[in-house]
This record gives sequence, structure tokens and C-alpha cells, in this order.
Amino acid sequence: MENENKTVTKKVKRDWWKRGKALDLWSIPHFLFGVLTALLPPLMGISLLTALSLTIILALLWEVYEKLVEIKETPLNSIFDVILPIVAFTCTSLALRIYPLPTDDLLVIANAVFVLYLFTNISGWLAYRRRHRDFYLH
Repeated sequence: MENENKTVTKKVKRDWWKRGKALDLWSIPHFLFGVLTALLPPLMGISLLTALSLTIILALLWEVYEKLVEIKETPLNSIFDVILPIVAFTCTSLALRIYPLPTDDLLVIANAVFVLYLFTNISGWLAYRRRHRDFYLH
């Protein structure tokens, strides 16, 4: 009888990947994308302007994709998702102009940033799919 009166409570896990109003954990891969694209000029010999253009175009296209697949986020968050890669690109490019690094060091940094970028994206997408199991059923 005593067991019947107990209420069952389920501990709710905090979803760290839940979208924020402006900045959230998704801001990390957006920022890392800008760092990666800033490493393209010294590693691949493309111009800074080409790499910056690529950064802006891909960031904008990603936001369009998110709208097409109906990922809900605030307008401010969408704006920050485009601004963050540009800020990261600018800061990284400036740092590399002030403190140029040998190609081998840049490759190590690029690989480390890429692994972190992949980890944060995969972690985020898995969390998103847990919340929205019907995401791929559109």
C-alpha cells in the first residue's frame, strides 16, 4: 500500500544543445567554421578575400538550409550564426598576420580545430534528433 502513494518522478536531463536567443552551444561550431576558413589562405594559397567570401556565402547558405528544413531559431540567433564565422575569420586572420606560423604548425591547428568542429556538430545533431525524432520524416 505504501508504494501506491509514492509519485514517480523522472529526472529530466538538461539539454545543453537547446537553441538560445542569440548565443548557444551551436555558436561554437559556427565560430570554429570561421577559424577553419581563415586557415585556408596560408594553407592552400587562396586569397584572403576569396576565403572571406567563401565564409560569408557558406554561412548564409547554411542559414537558408536551416530555414528550408524548418529548424526553429530566433532571428537574433540566425544573425549571430552568420556573424560568428565572420568574427572568427577576422580574428584568426589578424592573429596569423601578427604571429605567422610555419605550415606544419598550421596543419596541426587546422586538424585540431576540424576534429573539435566535427565533434561539436555531431554532438549537436544527435541532441537535436533526440528532441525532434521526426526531423528526417518531412
